Amino acid sequence: MYESLIQSIQILQKSKYGKGNKRKLSYVLGALHQAKPIFPPDNTDAKQISFRNIAPKEQISKILEEFMDSFETQCLQKNNVTAKNYSLFSIVCLKIAKTLDEGNKRGLVSAHILNRLDKMFVKYPVKYSKQAVHDPLGIIFAITELALDAESNLAKPYQFDQTILNSIASLVQRYYLEYDCPAEKILQELSDMPKSRLVVKIGTKHKEIIEKFLQYAIVKLSLETRIKKVKDLLEKITHEENDSISLEYYNTLKLSIKDSEVCPYISQAAKQMNADKRFAKTILEEISRLN
Repeated sequence: MYESLIQSIQILQKSKYGKGNKRKLSYVLGALHQAKPIFPPDNTDAKQISFRNIAPKEQISKILEEFMDSFETQCLQKNNVTAKNYSLFSIVCLKIAKTLDEGNKRGLVSAHILNRLDKMFVKYPVKYSKQAVHDPLGIIFAITELALDAESNLAKPYQFDQTILNSIASLVQRYYLEYDCPAEKILQELSDMPKSRLVVKIGTKHKEIIEKFLQYAIVKLSLETRIKKVKDLLEKITHEENDSISLEYYNTLKLSIKDSEVCPYISQAAKQMNADKRFAKTILEEISRLN
């Protein structure tokens, strides 16, 4: 199916039916070639895909759908379920979606990719080791970009299904427990990671989504672990001389403020602490008033 899709696009490029899309088809073909490591060799004589009755403006969507079907059939159904494959697949889908003109249709396509990913995660849960970072981070990057693309083109926030959030929760939890400023750390690594030649500026909108991921993942940790983390952050705030660093700790702390189970413990801990810096005192006063 994958090889058939590649061959069909090459034929389309040379035919009159692909005349108005030659530039986009070349870009899409390049993106699909990047996905080759996902697919095992297939020597079967697959039937070519006909684009004769498909309008030029629908060709990219058709290619994308065929690619997603191929990934599920040739990779996931054959038990080749890895974070590396999911990462490459989702990034290639993102690249294909970005060839479409901005507008409602592109937003719907990006949302559709996320919906397909969600269904794939249900049937074929993504697997990665506790030490793995690069490939799961690639999944987070693609999911975040697709959600932002859907949001900007549909003019409304994208609502994540729990399956996607659960699939990335363990990695996000690791960042929360290992770093005092996990959102900034994830954003920095997203900014630094290779993006398959996609030009993306990681900014405020990305941070908003990463913080949503963190908030969801944090409450999945044990209550004891959550309490220990917020107390550690409060201690660091009270001893930090640099207000800018204290603010970063506070921003992380705020991720737990909506956690009704943790709030009483944060409030009680803040009441028992003292600080010399005015900024730290202000934070302690605010936290101590939480119910």
